[in-house]
Amino acid sequence: MTVASTVGVESPTVLPDSTNVRRKLLGLQVLRFVAAFAVVLFHIGSGFQIEFGLKENIFGFGASGVDIFFVISGFIIAYTTDEAKGAWQFCRRRIVRIVPLYWTLTAGIVLIALMKPGLLNSTVVSGETILKSLFFIPFEKVDGSIQPLLFLGWSLNYEMFFYAIYAACIACGLRGPLSPSMFIVVLVAMGQFIQSENVAWRFYTNPLMLEFVFGILLYLAYVHSAKLFVGRTWLMLAIFVATIAIRQMIPDLPWLLANGVPAVVLTAAALSWSPPRTRAITFLVLLGDASYSLYLSHPYVIQLASKLLPHQSGLMAQGLAGIVACALSIAVSIVLYTMIERPAQALFNGLAARRQASSTLRKTENHI
Repeated sequence: MTVASTVGVESPTVLPDSTNVRRKLLGLQVLRFVAAFAVVLFHIGSGFQIEFGLKENIFGFGASGVDIFFVISGFIIAYTTDEAKGAWQFCRRRIVRIVPLYWTLTAGIVLIALMKPGLLNSTVVSGETILKSLFFIPFEKVDGSIQPLLFLGWSLNYEMFFYAIYAACIACGLRGPLSPSMFIVVLVAMGQFIQSENVAWRFYTNPLMLEFVFGILLYLAYVHSAKLFVGRTWLMLAIFVATIAIRQMIPDLPWLLANGVPAVVLTAAALSWSPPRTRAITFLVLLGDASYSLYLSHPYVIQLASKLLPHQSGLMAQGLAGIVACALSIAVSIVLYTMIERPAQALFNGLAARRQASSTLRKTENHI
């Protein structure tokens, strides 16, 4: 759960300009951390269910963090994409954002398979599963789940497919975010009528894809009706609480309505919130920057904590272990962000700047 680019504008009252210059949307950055941390809590609950036989996951709500990520991703991609730079530039930015950390952690799974295969449960490491995992091709595991070796990478398969659709539209000269939105809507609609056992078809026609469209529609509202987002944070939070209450009263709501709509409203609330850059907000923004690392790496910290804790441990010991696991997961995410994500992006930006400078120099020399 992406797990998207983090640049934006600092104030929701400032619209995108023709130069396509963006600064960070601080509220959205904080929400990225909140979404990732919700998923952390979910996996602490589910992991402790398995290890200690708990009756239910008290953090079951945390699964909706992925829905928030998808909505944010749709918004950010529409908001930051400079179509004038072409499809290849778009793809390169997405690849450098997603691939280095994902491949590094996938390599870690392969090493675990070679050294301690019993720790991987239903994960089978082979040449085929490695290649499919690395190149975001969905496949079905022996337990029926459609997940890569790094299991949370299932959401990245959706992300990369969304990016591919967006890039294809740019390459075909279809400007604006409505073209990829229409493609996704048609694809999901076809999936409801055309049934197939093909794994990729079942995976990519999942209504979850519509959450990217929700994010794009939120972007259009933000750009064309910016005043709706000014001073509306508490109102939108109240609406968010109301959507959660409705979900509790109607438990059989489809997943898209039960989780996608609240995610849109919460993202809108974050867009309307423009906090001052205090030390606390700056730290939360850092955690938002590291949210991709937190999202991908935390299950393995939690797994370690649950394995080290004796099975007969009481609720107090489990709670303490959960707190320690949260703190360690955040610390590990900051390290990964600092050691892998930032250097990879800096390298890409440096190479891109040098290529641009070289191209400008050649054009100048030719002109002379």
